[in-house]
Amino acid sequence: MSMNKAGIFKFIQALQENNSKAWMDANRSWYEETKVAVEEVIEPVLEKVKAYDLRIIQASARKCLTRINNNLLFHPERPTYKDHFGIVMGYGKGKADFYIHLGLDELMVAGGLWHPSSAQLKKLRMEIDYEGQGLEKVLSSTAFQSHFTLFQNDSLQNAPKGYPSDHPHIEWLKLRSLAAFRPFSRKDFYSDYFVDLAFESFQTLLPMLDFANRAITEEESF
Repeated sequence: MSMNKAGIFKFIQALQENNSKAWMDANRSWYEETKVAVEEVIEPVLEKVKAYDLRIIQASARKCLTRINNNLLFHPERPTYKDHFGIVMGYGKGKADFYIHLGLDELMVAGGLWHPSSAQLKKLRMEIDYEGQGLEKVLSSTAFQSHFTLFQNDSLQNAPKGYPSDHPHIEWLKLRSLAAFRPFSRKDFYSDYFVDLAFESFQTLLPMLDFANRAITEEESF
């Protein structure tokens, strides 16, 4: 195990305990060192993903890292900084993408269309209505069923407007995001097989990402 990997969690722990701009300013070099450690883990994953899917737009692991600052404009109750590192590999703003989450107690690979706009959600539901069998094929695959859980925590209680409650794909039509996640352990993260775990997860999720992106962009390339 690389000591750099363990150091990622030491930094997150310290940030959680001292979540303030003053602390971050005093520990900026530690933060930058930790970002480099994250990038070193993610770079080989990105290389494999980009070789497999030429549509991925991120040029480097550094470009994959999300901002560690919380958006306090709309959520002033949140702490100044996030309690994790987020890594995104995708196709551009507003599209379904692949995500790796590194937190103290929450580690996962995930992907999908997360909290889409109302216009996007409308298009997604139309696609599920018309092509639900295609989505069913994706979500019923052995690889998906073995590892991934569909995010359904904020699903509608009733059928969305315009769809019957007995629609064959009603549970997916109720979704507000089309997203799935796969937890992993620190042992997985520290291991030599983590790159393969992440890459195989991307391969498993890719048909779902393509389904969502076709729905919202109507581009044949997805």
